[in-house]
Amino acid sequence: MLKDHFGVNRAGHLVTGDCDAVELVGLFGSPLYVMDEQRIRENYRRFSGAFSKLWRNVMVCYAYKANSNLAICRILQDEGAGAEVSSGFELQNSICVDVPGERTVFNGNHKSPQELRLAISHGTLINVDSIQELHAVQRIASRLRRRARIGFRVNPNVKTPTHPYIATGLRESKFGLDVASGQALKAYRMASRMKNVQVVGIHSHIGSQILDTAPFEEEARKLMDLVARIKREIGIDIQFVDFGGGLGVPYKPEEKALPPEKLASRIVPIIGRMVEGQELERPTLVFEPGRYIVADAGVLLTTVGYVKQRPNMPEWVAADAGMNALIRPALYGAYHHIEVANKMRAKNTKIVNVAGPLCESGDFLGKKRRLPAIEQGDLLAVFDVGAYGLAMSSQHTAKPRPAMVLVNDGKAELIRLRETYDDLTRLDRIPGWLE
Repeated sequence: MLKDHFGVNRAGHLVTGDCDAVELVGLFGSPLYVMDEQRIRENYRRFSGAFSKLWRNVMVCYAYKANSNLAICRILQDEGAGAEVSSGFELQNSICVDVPGERTVFNGNHKSPQELRLAISHGTLINVDSIQELHAVQRIASRLRRRARIGFRVNPNVKTPTHPYIATGLRESKFGLDVASGQALKAYRMASRMKNVQVVGIHSHIGSQILDTAPFEEEARKLMDLVARIKREIGIDIQFVDFGGGLGVPYKPEEKALPPEKLASRIVPIIGRMVEGQELERPTLVFEPGRYIVADAGVLLTTVGYVKQRPNMPEWVAADAGMNALIRPALYGAYHHIEVANKMRAKNTKIVNVAGPLCESGDFLGKKRRLPAIEQGDLLAVFDVGAYGLAMSSQHTAKPRPAMVLVNDGKAELIRLRETYDDLTRLDRIPGWLE
């Protein structure tokens, strides 16, 4: 079933952003990522509003890793979003679209000296991931004659019902400082004695694609308990409590969305009770949504090149986009809904496997899908790809990456050019002795 921001026109074609999907491919080529500007804005406003109604100081920092395209980042900056970045490139993007340092948080378990210099110079809040990184921040800030704003990413050991590759809050995870052993508290005490760091925050991110409030509630209790201990034992008032991201979207038809209003109603009261009961300063609450903001705003359009029949087996449909353009099905076993964009009113009469053009068996977009009879030249639409789609794409088997367009109110404009063969070799060099 289509989500309400998509439509079908009289020709039976998929419509997104009031643009005909078939016409978009005619104009911009295939495969093609299409992002709906209005949907991005709606998703951000809903998420931000859900928490702002219940807590005075809220900072929503869009997770650039989900989709770091400059146009997408500009839209969210225009809406008032801060930036959550995890690389120097993402930080540079946030600077390019005028996100101020005080509304930017820098996460990750390996921040290079170059990245730390940029972050400190920009006034970014750095969520330090280890004791060694703390010393690196202190050393670089001293050389720059600056005082770095920091928090610590802590590991609260919260189990989440998600794919193990994106579960990040367990003790065995590579991320953060352990809470249970006292490692996190030790780090705060150590930082409190350093001249070139200002401890202002605490951060946790327990995982992604979570559709249940219980893990977030546990995270809130554990984080606020640690905030109280930091105040009581070290005397630091935590100004920013960063809960990370993780709010999922329903990819499968049977999955139910977790409304941000429900999430806010469950965790904000926990924070409020802890603040009042422990006589804490009211912190700014920080959230880092990525997938929720952009996933369902994106659709991947891909053209069928060949159809292969085999007796008593699903047909194989070969499209011009595969795991090079969208790796989530191959990497995570993820489900993405698929429709035939030029036959939206046709009945689903076939069971098919949708494969990409790459030379390996793991190259598929969906298996055993019920779709209309498919012919060469048909256009497939793969939904919910606005997050971790093009962002995780590759040039595997030397396939150029797709273009991306932004649509809104019947208008469409390229926001990322299609790669060319020249782009694939642009950084290559042949040593002189081989010429």
